[in-house]
Amino acid sequence: MYAMSLEVLQQLKKSKVIAIIRGIEPSQAQPLFEALESGGITLAEVTLNTPNALQIIQMMRKKYEGRMVIGAGTVLNAAYADEAIRAGAQFLISPNVDQGMIEKALASEVLPIPGALTPTEIVQAMNFGASTVKLFPCSSLGPSYLKEIKGPLNDVNLLAVGGITKDNAAAYLEAGAFSVGVGGSLVSLSEIQRGNYKAITTYAEQLMAAVNQ
Repeated sequence: MYAMSLEVLQQLKKSKVIAIIRGIEPSQAQPLFEALESGGITLAEVTLNTPNALQIIQMMRKKYEGRMVIGAGTVLNAAYADEAIRAGAQFLISPNVDQGMIEKALASEVLPIPGALTPTEIVQAMNFGASTVKLFPCSSLGPSYLKEIKGPLNDVNLLAVGGITKDNAAAYLEAGAFSVGVGGSLVSLSEIQRGNYKAITTYAEQLMAAVNQ
């Protein structure tokens, strides 16, 4: 693995949390990232099905260079990967296993984190070159499923995503997750609409305290 993507992987291992940002306006990005950083979050993904996602990634990369690691989510294929990398994404996450996306990321020294649920899909992602796989959706099967997967597939870094909250994040890490992706419970669109960014900082602090126990 190239130095740049290895650096992101090490940061993810240390931090244990990626904030998943979906559906915000560009004008909300700055106060949101500020709130997340204040709460101890150092990695965030902006999903590509967010309007103006590429613009947000570009803006926040410039603003938070050296302070936060910023990637793209919902990167379904190589074409999306190309756009996200051009915008400055430092890692790419998807809900699916797409060979083109993985290869494009690796060729650009960007960390690919494809999404998979079954052992077959996880191994396929590994065969395409991914060292880290997003186990998704997690909420349906829980930490016990992740623990069972880690039995035979102990070489893969699993990012647990789907229904993760400050109350269950630690259980996924204890079950063998490398890290967790946290969306709506952390990046609450209702709090953002109200301009209550303090609530997001507070939740982030509680989440980081839970995972670092």
